[in-house]
Amino acid sequence: MIVSGRITINGRSFAVNADFAQEAIFLAHQLKSSEKYIASILHSVMTENPNIGPVGCMEATVVEFHQRRRHLVDCLRYIFEAAELAELSDAPRLYKRLEAFARQELVPPTKGDVSLALRIFRELENLGNTVARAQQTRQCAVSNTIAPSGEENLPCC
Repeated sequence: MIVSGRITINGRSFAVNADFAQEAIFLAHQLKSSEKYIASILHSVMTENPNIGPVGCMEATVVEFHQRRRHLVDCLRYIFEAAELAELSDAPRLYKRLEAFARQELVPPTKGDVSLALRIFRELENLGNTVARAQQTRQCAVSNTIAPSGEENLPCC
């Protein structure tokens, strides 16, 4: 869909140029995520930072992608902590409702589907590979710095 030059983000249709589509597809492949989701993050970053260059925009998109993942994990942690506290006799009703939600929606898989919790645990297992890949990419990145050659930049005496 993004290759066609149009994308729908939050119910609104946007025309995108070839560079945007190429960047979104590249990032989606690198981050192992959907093109539509990455395009929505890329669009958000571009909207919030209209003067940012293409490289900075892609870097900000990667940062935002990981920040959103972090927020999701934090939210799940809070839900599971509340669910654990729901077992106390004086636990607030909200904790008991969160515990019921966690048991019904997050933990058990439905027929043939994988539960959200299991998908998250699989992602955590793959995190080591992701970090190693990012580290290798960072170490192998091309430098934009050009070392001075010979006598050209020597100070005068």
